[in-house]
Amino acid sequence: MKGSKHMKGSKDMKRKHTEAWGGEPGKEAWGRGSEQEELAEPFNPAWKREWNEPNLSRRQTHKLINKHMKLINKYLRSGPSLRSFDKYSQNQNLEIYTKSATLKASSSVVSIEFKRYTSAGGMSGIDAMFQCSGFILENVYKGSIILTTADLLKASKNLKADDIKVEVHLSDGRSFDGQVEVYDLYYNIAAIKIHSDMPLPTASLAHLNDSITVDPRHSVKAESFQLRPHANSLDLIPGDLVIALGRFPIEPYSIMAAPGLFSIDRFEHCLLQCKELFTASCIITWCGIGGPLISRSGEVIGISLKIDISTTAFLPINIASIWWEHYKKHGQTQQLWFGMEVTNLYAARLDVLESIIQKFPDVLEGVIVEDVVRGSSAESAGIKQHDVIIQFSGKRIQSFLELFENMWNKVGEAVELVVVRASDDVPLHLSMVVEKEVKKSGYTLYDYDE
Repeated sequence: MKGSKHMKGSKDMKRKHTEAWGGEPGKEAWGRGSEQEELAEPFNPAWKREWNEPNLSRRQTHKLINKHMKLINKYLRSGPSLRSFDKYSQNQNLEIYTKSATLKASSSVVSIEFKRYTSAGGMSGIDAMFQCSGFILENVYKGSIILTTADLLKASKNLKADDIKVEVHLSDGRSFDGQVEVYDLYYNIAAIKIHSDMPLPTASLAHLNDSITVDPRHSVKAESFQLRPHANSLDLIPGDLVIALGRFPIEPYSIMAAPGLFSIDRFEHCLLQCKELFTASCIITWCGIGGPLISRSGEVIGISLKIDISTTAFLPINIASIWWEHYKKHGQTQQLWFGMEVTNLYAARLDVLESIIQKFPDVLEGVIVEDVVRGSSAESAGIKQHDVIIQFSGKRIQSFLELFENMWNKVGEAVELVVVRASDDVPLHLSMVVEKEVKKSGYTLYDYDE
C-alpha cells in the first residue's frame, strides 16, 4: 500500500538520521526489530535467480560508484561501527555446525583498525577511522600477512603510505602494528603485514570448485559440499551453508558469525567494479567486511567485501590467492579483463539452457557468455552472447573459476577457444588475445620482505 507524501518524507528523514549516526543504509540505528530486519529473508531458495541487472550508461555507473564512496566516507566520519553480527536474529542461537566451523577458523580471524593521520598547523590528529575484519593468510620472515578489504583506501584520495596507521587485534587479545603491503582497488582487497617474532595461527584455505553438471539424470545435492580427502578443494553449489566471520573491534574482540546460503543471485545495482564476486545470504555489519567466508568444515573459501540488506558479496579465495602469489613473484598486482560478462552454465536462464542442450546434449558444463564488451578482444574473436565456452587453450573448461585461473596464466597471449552456439550445429574454434585490466587499481606501498 502506498503511503502519503507526508509518510514518505518521514521515512526519508528517519533514514537520513539513521545514517548520520553511523547506521548502515536501510537499517535502524537503534535496537532490534526494525522494518528492514523483519523483511529480510536470507534463507530464500538459492536456486532462484533474479536477473535484473540494468543496462547502465557510463554516467549512471559513475553515479552509483560515487554513491558507494559517499557511504564509506559517511561511515568514516561517524566513527567505529559498534554493531555485532548478533544484532540480527538469524545470527543468534547458532546451530552446532556453525559453531564448530567458526571455532576451527576463529584463531586466524582478526579485527583491523585503520587510522589516517593528518597534520594541520603543526598539530597532528586522526582524520578518519575505519574498522573491519580480516584473516591471517600466511607467516613470512618476522611477520605475518593478513588479507582484508581495501574500502578505506578506495575512499581516500591523495593517499600516502605514511598517513596510514594500522592496528591488528588477535583472538587472544594481542595487538600488533601493521602496514599496508599492497592493495588492489579492482578486487577491493588489501594485504597487511604485521611484525611478530613468533608464527601466528593461519587460516586453512579451500579453493572452490564451482563446476556443476546440468543434467536431469544427475543428483546435484548428493555431491554438494564435500571436501575431498587430503585436498584443498571444495565442491560448492547454490543452497550450501556458508558462514561469514568477523571480529568485534572492541575488547575482548569477540568472534562474530553469520550463517547463510551460497547463492547465484546478483546485486540489482553492483557498486563494485569487480565482476568476479559471488554472493551469499549472510547478514553482516560494517566491521565484518574484509573477514573470511568459511565452509561448514571451517576452511576459508572467500573474503566478504560488500553487504546489502540480506546479501554479502565475496571474492572467492581462488582469485585472492592467485592475486597474492602473483604479487609475491612479480612485485606488482594484475587484473584480468575478460571483455565479456560470463557465468557458469548452470546459472543461465532456463530457456537458454534448453536451447543449448537440445542442440548439444553432451554439453552439461561450461561457461556461458552473457554479454560482450564492444571493442574488446572477445568481440574481435567473434564471441557472442549465449556462447558456451567449453575449451580454453586446449583444456576442458567446466566452470567460471577454472576459466579464470587458465586465463590468468595466459595474459598477453593469443589462445584458442572452443564454444558451442545454439544457432550452429558444430562447435566453433575461435582465437582470442587475453587482456589485462589497464587501471591504476593496484598499488604497492612497501617492498615485500621475503
